[in-house]
Amino acid sequence: MIILLLVVFAILTFVTWMLIKEKKRRMIAGSLSFLLLSLTVAAMTLSFTHHLGMQQVSHTETQRIYTAGTKQSPAGVLLAQEIGTQSDNYVLIYRDRAQAAEPKVHFKPDQKHITQAIRKEADYRQAKVNHASVKTTTTRWAWKNDVYRLLFGIGGQGNELVKEKVEVTVPSDTWVVMSPQQAKQLAQTQAKMSPAMQAQQQAEIKQAVEAKMMHYQQVHPQVSAAQLKAQAQYETAVLTAQMMKTTLAKIK
Repeated sequence: MIILLLVVFAILTFVTWMLIKEKKRRMIAGSLSFLLLSLTVAAMTLSFTHHLGMQQVSHTETQRIYTAGTKQSPAGVLLAQEIGTQSDNYVLIYRDRAQAAEPKVHFKPDQKHITQAIRKEADYRQAKVNHASVKTTTTRWAWKNDVYRLLFGIGGQGNELVKEKVEVTVPSDTWVVMSPQQAKQLAQTQAKMSPAMQAQQQAEIKQAVEAKMMHYQQVHPQVSAAQLKAQAQYETAVLTAQMMKTTLAKIK
């Protein structure tokens, strides 16, 4: 619509200044048409430069995620590779579904669409939560009303991405965050361990879990079998994560 108005007012300006013979009428009509043309140009310019008639609308979506490590491990793993240095922007690797065979790479910048990529950032945090999740907050430009959409909806500004903020939250007790390089080093270290040493580690974890569960039952005598099983799984995950963190610290 704004283009049509621009053409109409341009023609009107030409006609009023060139074809009206009477000077007073020509001055009034010509000035008015030129003013309308100028306002139309200014409005169109502001639409592109300052998003005239638009507002930022945010939408947040949260979903559960799953470990990037082996499914057999009680502890969860999030692989995080920082983009650049001190950017607080990461490429993150995890499973979208519990049934997924392999983890997927997420939030890797798209080099072919760099203008969109710089508006997106992903980070992670560790917190006292039960499950790992990813929260995506997307902010886009939207028309304030149908009048503005009708006037300026020509340049594709509607639904234009302003920014996308992703935050992955993982349980601090039962998950381990590491880089892909650290994950490789950890796997190599574990592969070098003898079967006897691996069996000893598993036995130590089992004994520690049994001790914790005895105490738990004493404190909670009315606990159900399902609750007992869930608590045992939690304690096993905690101790496994602690063991992995200790091994990573030694590698460093």
